[in-house]
Amino acid sequence: MRIAKTITAVALAAAGVLTGSAAAAAAPASGWDPDAPYAVTTWHYVNQRSCPSSACAYLGTIPAWTRTIAYCWYQGEPVTDAGITNDVWLLVSLQDGGQWWASAVYFQGDAYANLPGHAACRDHNLPRPQAA
Repeated sequence: MRIAKTITAVALAAAGVLTGSAAAAAAPASGWDPDAPYAVTTWHYVNQRSCPSSACAYLGTIPAWTRTIAYCWYQGEPVTDAGITNDVWLLVSLQDGGQWWASAVYFQGDAYANLPGHAACRDHNLPRPQAA
């Protein structure tokens, strides 16, 4: 019985994620949020790229149902999967001085993976890695 309830809960959560990811939200005009990073969770495996486009270099994969962090969101190349199209990309890591991006279509929540509107990335104010 517990397994059936778990399967049902996962199915309902996935359906909500898929429906929520397709929802449109207004894009804000302000810059990077100093309260970042934000906790985000994948619902599917997601490739990480060197820029917000699938044409950019592949850097790694985040497994499905993984909780990770996002610094901000950016409108880039549209990605379509499971009948959902989304052009929002999340800055998910700052490694070795580079930026690692992942399509928000693969994250739980709304089209922005529940990041606030004011957490939009801007080229001139993206967070930079701190020197060790």
